[in-house]
Parts: sequence; structure tokens; C-alpha cells
Amino acid sequence: MSQDLFDIRGKVALVTGGSRGIGYMIARAFVEAGARVYICSRNADRCDATANDLAELGQCISLPGELSRMDEVERVVAALSGQEAQLDILINNAGTAWGASIDAFPEKGWDKVMDLNLKSPFF
Repeated sequence: MSQDLFDIRGKVALVTGGSRGIGYMIARAFVEAGARVYICSRNADRCDATANDLAELGQCISLPGELSRMDEVERVVAALSGQEAQLDILINNAGTAWGASIDAFPEKGWDKVMDLNLKSPFF
């Protein structure tokens, strides 16, 4: 099998939830593999700091956004589209949970989880 089959050098990637945890590990691996990586996180300071750290290894750009809100999804898409002609890799890693038992689970918890974990990746 050719090593070029999985080569991502020069590809453009977006990793949501890319400032920490699994998203950070994915973003770092893509940066190290030669992709131009955008990371998105709701915490702008953390997103900027992580992108700056990863930029020491390759190309990493901070694109903060609260992806549980449609206006923010649209803003992030517009910002990325203004910088890139295409997106080659999308990792929808951002997610959340609500730590209540089923009998105490509030509607606002349901909305938060569904908006970020289901609605945002769809749109």
C-alpha cells in the first residue's frame, strides 16, 4: 500500500473542541502530519493559546466559537470560508453532557446537549 494514500500534507482541517482533550490530540496529530488546522472552542482564550502552542509544530489557526448557537455556527463557517477555498477534513469533536439523573433532567439540559451534540454537527 502506498504511503501517499493517507498523506494529509497541505490539506485543510477543522477540529471542533480542538483546544483540549481528544480534540487537542487530533489537532496536534494533523498539524504534525502537515495539515493546516483550524481549531474551534467556545473558550476564546484557551483556543488562542492552544493554536499558538500547536503553531510551533506547524500550521494551526484559532477560530473560537460557541457552536451550540446557530449564529455562531454560521459565523465560524463564514470565517473559515473567508480564509480557505475548501475544507478537506472536518472533525466534529465538540460535545457536552448534563450530569443529572433522568428524573431530574431539565429541559435546558436537554437543549444544551442536543444543540451542541446533534444540531451543530448537522448544520
